[in-house]
Amino acid sequence: MKASISFPELQNLIAEKAKQQIGLAFVDGKTIRVTYPLNLGFIKKDISANLLIKELTGSDLLLQLDAGLGSDTMLTTVLSLLRDKLPEGLIEKRPESQLLIHLGQIENVKTVFEKVDVTDLHVLNEGLEVEGSLK
Repeated sequence: MKASISFPELQNLIAEKAKQQIGLAFVDGKTIRVTYPLNLGFIKKDISANLLIKELTGSDLLLQLDAGLGSDTMLTTVLSLLRDKLPEGLIEKRPESQLLIHLGQIENVKTVFEKVDVTDLHVLNEGLEVEGSLK
């Protein structure tokens, strides 16, 4: 079984839940380009980074951020800016600019993981595709 979500749908979901606009774009089958509008009052700039899908285990998604030399600093900054906008414990910062996202903590996504054994996640030109089988 396969299911997909388009980048615009995912961007809208993130905007609704995290109250933050981001841009998403295809890089390759395991990589998404994320653009985040940084607004510190006197500084307004879009910052971009690649998110590589490393592993999907159960409802936990391991990603690695690649933004060049400043990846870890960028990750720390973005997470601190989003701290009050995301549920506590949803994202864990890991070594080597990695993030562990506990997708099962998102109510709508949790329902999917309760009914589907998700086996893989692919990046498509237009969005994300999840593979799995019904439990």
